[in-house]
Amino acid sequence: MSPLLELLVSIGVGFIGGVGAGLFGVGGGAIFVPALVLLLGEEQHGAQGVSLAVIVATATSGSIVNLRHRNVDLRAFAAVTPVAVVAVLIGAYLASVLPGDTLKRIFGAAVLLVGLRMLYTSLRPLPRESAKEHEDVPIRG
Repeated sequence: MSPLLELLVSIGVGFIGGVGAGLFGVGGGAIFVPALVLLLGEEQHGAQGVSLAVIVATATSGSIVNLRHRNVDLRAFAAVTPVAVVAVLIGAYLASVLPGDTLKRIFGAAVLLVGLRMLYTSLRPLPRESAKEHEDVPIRG
């Protein structure tokens, strides 16, 4: 791949991953890692490392917007963050010692399971919401 084409693909991956991170809250990893491996020929370990580094910037940007719109439960944030920081250190260590093919299979299985779960929950009928929660939206029955 020519350097110009590689640059253009990288810009496209960054754009799509950033939009996906902001729109879907996936952190971009579900987009960045496969794109880096499949489109740019990055090894699995490197792709996951790049994805985690990019997440710092995308998560910060998205968090600022969500804080401004009051979409962040600060109590949940305070409870989840310390555990997540410790867990990510453990996960990063495990990822560094696993062979690339094993890491690729684990990542693929995780993305597949998350995707199937999201598909399942999106196809279920939604529970009826109470009129008190959305007083401006009448409930039809």
